[in-house]
Amino acid sequence: MNKWMTPKNLFSLFLIVWFAYGVWDARHYAFLAKVFPYYVSIVLLICAIINYILDIRAETGDGTENGAGGSDIGSDWDVPMSQVWQSFAFFIGLIILLYISIYLIGYPLSITLFVALFYRFIAKASIKASVIAALAALGFLAFTSKVLGMEWPIGLWQLPWPLG
Repeated sequence: MNKWMTPKNLFSLFLIVWFAYGVWDARHYAFLAKVFPYYVSIVLLICAIINYILDIRAETGDGTENGAGGSDIGSDWDVPMSQVWQSFAFFIGLIILLYISIYLIGYPLSITLFVALFYRFIAKASIKASVIAALAALGFLAFTSKVLGMEWPIGLWQLPWPLG
């Protein structure tokens, strides 16, 4: 029984509970409001149950014997866990900074700056490619807000539309 309570299996159980709650909660929405969350939760609940069953089969030996069941994928490169955690913390920090900038200067400008900086410093793209990607992101936001009649979140500092 203890070999079934690995962190991977506990995470799968957490996902099963999470998506089951999504199905249960979305049942009470109005018809059009529940279409997306209800059916997405059902599909993800089924996937989580299948994943849990495959994990249990792989750990009890009922799955494939050569370890190619999908959960034990090997790689040719070896990255120390400290570097993995550093990268994880870095990207979580980027997301937190994005949320702070959305709060301060608004969504359109924050996403535009985020895309430009991400392309330039993380993807190591040229300045020209970074600016083109950022302008494309801003153009996409302007287009979707026009077509869908959306208003993006504005920040504490009120900026004119394409920026704030």
